[in-house]
Amino acid sequence: MEKEQAELAVELVQVNELVKATNAVAVPNPIREELIRTLTPVAERMARYEQLAGTLRVVNQAGADDAAQVDKEIAADLKLVEGNDVLSKIIRGLDQLHGKAVAVRSLFVKPMKEYRKTIRQPVLDWEAIEKKKAEEIQRKAQAEIDAKVARETAKHEAEVQRQRDIEAKAQRDAEDARRAAAEAQGAERARLEAAANAADRKAAVANVKAEAKAEVAASIIAPTVHVQAAKTGMRKSTAWKVKSVDYDVFYKALAKQDALRGFVEIKTTNMERTKAANPDTEIPGITFEQVTR
Repeated sequence: MEKEQAELAVELVQVNELVKATNAVAVPNPIREELIRTLTPVAERMARYEQLAGTLRVVNQAGADDAAQVDKEIAADLKLVEGNDVLSKIIRGLDQLHGKAVAVRSLFVKPMKEYRKTIRQPVLDWEAIEKKKAEEIQRKAQAEIDAKVARETAKHEAEVQRQRDIEAKAQRDAEDARRAAAEAQGAERARLEAAANAADRKAAVANVKAEAKAEVAASIIAPTVHVQAAKTGMRKSTAWKVKSVDYDVFYKALAKQDALRGFVEIKTTNMERTKAANPDTEIPGITFEQVTR
């Protein structure tokens, strides 16, 4: 309890310091007036610099000398603004204020994120276990339904096959009876023809039954089982993270797949620094030029 009170006291002290630092960066009127007095002439000269930058053309020595003189004037004004003590103090104050504000925010945000993570993890673990349980129940239930449907389908398909066998035998019987009738005379011929017709009717009946059973077998579809896992209303999100990178494999693929180029950043600044340190440096595919500033 004493430790918690001490930590709270430290946090409140830093909050108070932040408030004081915030008040301290307010620019009083004398300083504001000094800035206006110092920077107004520079602002007025900038209009001339802008006009010259847009229209200046150097075609002879006089023009070059004039441009060089303006460059000196701009350099002096840059030094005046960049080295202005009042502006520098304000910037330092704002930088310090930014640091204090970030530090105070971290006092609250960092531990609360840790508390939240610690509290959330058991819930996430429990939900993961419940999800696996639900998936196992769903898998078993689906397997039972699929097996039942398979048995039912197999029964109808077996009946289809039985009727097809009856149909095929009846068709053979009809053919045999007609061949025999063609060679017979009188009453025997009439009997064989009647037998052939009866076999035709038997084959037709078997065909109808087979088609009907085939339709029944095709219509049997196993329903999909859904088992809802127990869960809380705690908000969460998922994201993909790069677990590892095999650079050799990636770079080999990069040479063949243009789509991968969007994942690569060419650090031209590092190349320029290397070239400046060693002018003989050559990098395949990179063209350097030396510029004067």
